[in-house]
Amino acid sequence: MATAGISLCMIVKNESEFIEQAVLSAKPFVQEIVVVDTGSTDQTPVLAENLGAKVFRKEWNDNFSEMRNYSIEMATKPYILVMDADEMLVEGNAEALQRLCENIEENPGSAGIITIINETMSGDTSSTTVVRIFPRDERYRYTGKIHEQLTFLGKPIQLTVHSQIQVNHLGYSALQMTKKNKYERNLVLLMSELSEHSDPSYIQFQIGRTFYVMKDYVQAEHYLNKCIETELQSSRRNFLSAALLTMGYCCIHMRKFNDLSDYYQLAIDLYPNYTDLYFMYGVGLIESRNIHAFKEIPDVFNKCTEMGEASSIKYETVKGVGSFKAHYNLALFYELTGQLEKAVHHYQLSSRDGYAQAKERLQRLLH
Repeated sequence: MATAGISLCMIVKNESEFIEQAVLSAKPFVQEIVVVDTGSTDQTPVLAENLGAKVFRKEWNDNFSEMRNYSIEMATKPYILVMDADEMLVEGNAEALQRLCENIEENPGSAGIITIINETMSGDTSSTTVVRIFPRDERYRYTGKIHEQLTFLGKPIQLTVHSQIQVNHLGYSALQMTKKNKYERNLVLLMSELSEHSDPSYIQFQIGRTFYVMKDYVQAEHYLNKCIETELQSSRRNFLSAALLTMGYCCIHMRKFNDLSDYYQLAIDLYPNYTDLYFMYGVGLIESRNIHAFKEIPDVFNKCTEMGEASSIKYETVKGVGSFKAHYNLALFYELTGQLEKAVHHYQLSSRDGYAQAKERLQRLLH
């Protein structure tokens, strides 16, 4: 059953590896598929057309928003669902989409958010929510050359409607990032955007994060610090929590453990229910190899297990920080301090959630 009146809108380039599974995953829930190809040299447009997509070709101009807005203009249905070619709709149903559209219609200026599950560079799974469903209405437009943001009448979306829809994002695994040189491309566009942006802190956040995944922690610290300073003095938008978390990990990599402690205190005052902050601080305590900090380690990871996973509606969060990853770190601590009974207990709890590393260490301990 297709949900009445939804156009899937995608912009693509050389995505023959992913395009079919992306379109097929969303096809049962939409009535139209609009694909804007920005210069593929592979089979991407052919594969999309074979699946019933309307394919339009538009020359790439280093501006994601212009491409997004063009794809929306080519759509004919009352509602838009935006997906990338390296994403796959894994959870949702036509009825839920229908209800979501009705909710948006009842709240002018609102838009629907979906949950994106990311494969991270380190092999973890993180989840976050993004605005992806909105009316086909010229008052809704994307802005920004990169990390484009949906706006209503030129202002960021204020009212969001949560949905049960989940999408797997496959494109930021280490292999994909290397293959497509996305970092370098992203940085060029972000720097260009920064130079002409009247509200720079979101761009500084994205630049800081890009440098962080490139392992240039000095530059990451510089841009994240600018973002954090601005946001603390202004509206404290939702990306501040992720900026503080990334800054904490920067401090760990740069071995700035006094700074880590300061950022951690600031962050948990603002976001006391963000489990990832406590987990990050626990990792910092381990990495500091400071004998005086060592006794704090079990308290921090026990706090993580008590709190459980952070809300992916509120925060960008890594799966396991409130469960198997925290139990694993507790088990390691107890193993290293000779408290083997406690170590076995926490390895078992971590293994129960399917954490392979915990299973391996548990078998080694028991045998």
